[in-house]
Amino acid sequence: MQTNKSLIWVVGLSLVAGVLSATQARANSYSDITGTNIWNNTAPIFDSNTKLDPTLIENITRVNRDSETALRACNDAIAQIEQTRRPGIRQFLRDPSSVSVAPPETPTACRQLEQLRTQADSLRRTVQDAERARGNSALGTW
Repeated sequence: MQTNKSLIWVVGLSLVAGVLSATQARANSYSDITGTNIWNNTAPIFDSNTKLDPTLIENITRVNRDSETALRACNDAIAQIEQTRRPGIRQFLRDPSSVSVAPPETPTACRQLEQLRTQADSLRRTVQDAERARGNSALGTW
C-alpha cells in the first residue's frame, strides 16, 4: 500500500514537472540585432520627389470626364432603342437560317465609350509603369 502511494506521488509529480517544463520550452523568435549586420530588416522607404507628368494627369481627368458623359449618353441610347423596339408577336420558324435578322446597330455613344475605355487602359498602364519606376529599389541609395 505504501509503495502504491509513493509510486502515485512519483508519477503525479513527474507529470506536473513535465507539463511545467513543456510550457516554458516555447520558441520565442527574436531577430538578432546585437551585431552590425542585421539580416531581418526591411529596406527604408525613401520619399522620392518625382511627380507625375501634368499632361498625364490632365489626360486622365479628361478621359474620366468624357467617359462619364459617354456612359450617360450610351445608357440613354440603349433606353431609346428599348422603347422603340416593337414588342410584337414572336415568330418561331422551322428554318431560322432562311430569315436574316440584322443585329441592332450599336449606338455611337457606346462605341465612343469603348474607345475611352481603351484609352483609360493605356493611361492606367502608363501610371503603373511610372509607379513601378518610382519604387524601383535599384534607383534608391540603399
